[in-house]
Amino acid sequence: MGAAASGHSLRLAAVHDDADPAWKAFYPEDLPEDWRFAYYGNYWKDLLIPACEWERFTLDSHWIRDLPDALRLYFEVPDELAEPGDPCARLAAALGPRLGGLLVADPSVLPAGVLPPVQLLVRAPKQPAGNGVGASAAFANATSVVVVLTPEPGLGPAGWRALLDAVHAWLPPAREAIVFLRAGPGELETAETILRLSGLAWQGR
Repeated sequence: MGAAASGHSLRLAAVHDDADPAWKAFYPEDLPEDWRFAYYGNYWKDLLIPACEWERFTLDSHWIRDLPDALRLYFEVPDELAEPGDPCARLAAALGPRLGGLLVADPSVLPAGVLPPVQLLVRAPKQPAGNGVGASAAFANATSVVVVLTPEPGLGPAGWRALLDAVHAWLPPAREAIVFLRAGPGELETAETILRLSGLAWQGR
């Protein structure tokens, strides 16, 4: 069943991980570090900053000046914030429309009014599971779903199809969905190819 028939829309992107040798090799050797977001944005339009990198990106905002306008950033918010709500508000103000959303397990870390409802995604009680899914976490609001997923190692085309089918079957109807993969660029490209061939891809991308 394709995206149009199910009411789902689905696209894939990466979890930021400059330490991964596969991602290091993805960027040209002479590319300045400040240009990596722009280079990544030529291939994918969304990127998730994991909770372990929260302080790196919230304490220093110089990196925002080189951020391409078309790239949307999502952030995993740590369970404990030294200043509840404040860094989230500063990040939202600095990024403006380039902030795709903040993923939170406990929405009480964000006082009312810090973010528009569309930019706040709360941990869902049930997570996608199935063949090919090593680990997953899901976050949702009224219009969107974000899945953070670790694929099982060594998936071939049939394994990726099973993984995508499992995620697609789990999705709530009529919501925009992004799956962020904790995987290298080669795996992400393979998954995108299978996504397009399967008919599950976001229509109009």
